[in-house]
Amino acid sequence: MIIKVPKEVETALNILHVNSYEAYIVGGCVRDSIMGKVPSDWDVATSAKPEEILLCFNQYRTIETGIRHGTVTVIISKMQIEITTYRIDGEYSDNRRPDDVLFTDKIEFDLKRRDFTINALAYNKNGVIDLFGGLDDIKNKIVKCVGDSDERFNEDGLRILRALRFASVLNFDIEKNTSYSIFRNKNLLNNISMERINIELNKLIMGSNFQNILLEYRDVIEVFLPEIQDLTKEKLEYRLNAMKALNSLILRLSVLLHKIDSPDKILMNLKYDNKTVKTFKLLTENIDEKIYPDQVSIKKWLNKINHVNLNYLIKIKKAMFDYEYEELTKSKKIMKDIIATNQCYSLKTLAINGQDIIDSGVPKGKNIGIVLNKVLNKVIEGKLENNKDTLLIYIYDKREELLSSKK
Repeated sequence: MIIKVPKEVETALNILHVNSYEAYIVGGCVRDSIMGKVPSDWDVATSAKPEEILLCFNQYRTIETGIRHGTVTVIISKMQIEITTYRIDGEYSDNRRPDDVLFTDKIEFDLKRRDFTINALAYNKNGVIDLFGGLDDIKNKIVKCVGDSDERFNEDGLRILRALRFASVLNFDIEKNTSYSIFRNKNLLNNISMERINIELNKLIMGSNFQNILLEYRDVIEVFLPEIQDLTKEKLEYRLNAMKALNSLILRLSVLLHKIDSPDKILMNLKYDNKTVKTFKLLTENIDEKIYPDQVSIKKWLNKINHVNLNYLIKIKKAMFDYEYEELTKSKKIMKDIIATNQCYSLKTLAINGQDIIDSGVPKGKNIGIVLNKVLNKVIEGKLENNKDTLLIYIYDKREELLSSKK
């Protein structure tokens, strides 16, 4: 088996070999290459100690990324390559990372500490090293722990969610004993930071096999997402089916978690950024609202949530409500026409602004916003032309009426 390695990585391997050290590409880049995928990054493992790695690459820029754990980042032709010394992990007292590591010159010890067989592969020009049946598991589409599953998960509880993520993204099955161990040890996820859970959950949800995984392992997901316990199996299946028709994380999350108490707080707890939480809140609050396919209605929606979010909302509703599909298609076309022809639907697109109103004699203060919004509604409803002179004449004529109430 020959894996095409980038020339920068090949250079790194050759430098280590010339200096009499073993070196292999390891882990996900080997797995992905065997599967015909393009790896997102390339990791190298070597028998050289960290200080020896630094000496080997003294002609290159290096970053002591995690030198205490044996990792040095080497930059070759602008490509960052992580090079790590073979190691044996110590105790995992926090179920997250080893308390200490012991460097070794034996590749087999380094591969033995890895999470899954499909990630415990090493390769150089001499071929693939496969000590745990990873090649067969790739062929048979199986996620299986290296060695004892309980030990692997107790070393790092996040591996439980990583197993689900790999099964979802790669469309693999989880091996029987590994699956039993996941359920036995699911509460280890309570020891894992939400930031780390967030990263794996996002990848899982966007995987091609997410429906089966979320259904089969919902008990595991409920450890850190207990809010979905109230969903019946039928409701969950309905939502997962709708999610499959959507190709963005925010849309899938919105479908999964709408009509659940304080869904925005759920995302905040899972450490999503403020922009994601804000968009999510806006979408979940409006999923069940009717979108009528007429210009006035669509302009009011555009003013309320903007065209990006209205487009998101239409996609969600199309995925969830088949009976609204035709009307939603019409609504999207109307929205596109409004945008394409620069029609007025918001204060930003109104022909006048606050200063124009002040100049017309309306006193400063909250009155300005009241007048602007009343005029905007008239324009949206087609009762006024969006022309500066026309709007100012209307304000002058109707000033008392416009200021008579806040509505």
